[in-house]
Amino acid sequence: MISTPLVHAYDFTQCSESFYGGVYPEFTNTKLSDNTQALCMDGFAVMYSGVSRTPLWSAEHLDRKRLQQAKEIDRDDSFHEESTLPTSARAAVSDYSKSGYDRGHLAPSANMATSSQQYDSFSLANIAPQSPRNNRYIWRNIESATRYLTQKYGEVYTITGVEFTGKKTKRLAGSVLVPSHFFKAVYIPATSQAGVYYAPNDASERIDVISVDELATEIGIDVLPLLDPKTKKQAFDLPLKAGTSLDLPADKLEEDTPEAPVEEPEWMLFVWAILEWLIAQLQA
Repeated sequence: MISTPLVHAYDFTQCSESFYGGVYPEFTNTKLSDNTQALCMDGFAVMYSGVSRTPLWSAEHLDRKRLQQAKEIDRDDSFHEESTLPTSARAAVSDYSKSGYDRGHLAPSANMATSSQQYDSFSLANIAPQSPRNNRYIWRNIESATRYLTQKYGEVYTITGVEFTGKKTKRLAGSVLVPSHFFKAVYIPATSQAGVYYAPNDASERIDVISVDELATEIGIDVLPLLDPKTKKQAFDLPLKAGTSLDLPADKLEEDTPEAPVEEPEWMLFVWAILEWLIAQLQA
């Protein structure tokens, strides 16, 4: 079957508000731009790759009002193919079935202020294969921390993306490439500071905070082109989870971002099941 290439043209004019200064990330490694497509989603923007069948990055502008509205939206897991892409370039829901990887959001559903925005966040154009441990623990914490920063400083711009390194890259269903790393760049206009969360896509629970310049060297993309050289060079000390380390007033704390639950080992669950059965027998 002949693969239909994506349009190699970037038109983010309908979603320029997702980018700081209206300027989207620039490829410093032009090879990454092959077979890519700009997508203006509802509430965020995506640079999609037909090579990896994942987004390379998703961009959001967050503010307090948006996050407050997002709290009122119930989550609806409606993962779906992206109909605006050629069929030959799309990821399919079945690609992830029994793969051992989570369907990891780049632009999180918890940041979406309307049902339409949330639906778009579940498009597979905004999804990449993510280690379950990474997705449910490390990444969940930094998404909460990013909302925390938004509450403290009023607004932030984020670029969340993936990287593919190594000689052999795994594919799901012979189609979707598995990223080696995930990153989230955060810029705070109120303080003119920026930093990047950078984590391997595995169960190591390792995460580094690096500068925008360091990220560009690593991945070949300048995610925040308008920032001045000093801001790009210096990494803001981003928090690794939402908390009181930033001296945020109590009335500004997030109320609906619980810590990820700690999984009990299987033998403990088995013991609890036996105890519950014995109690039920005694009460009969």
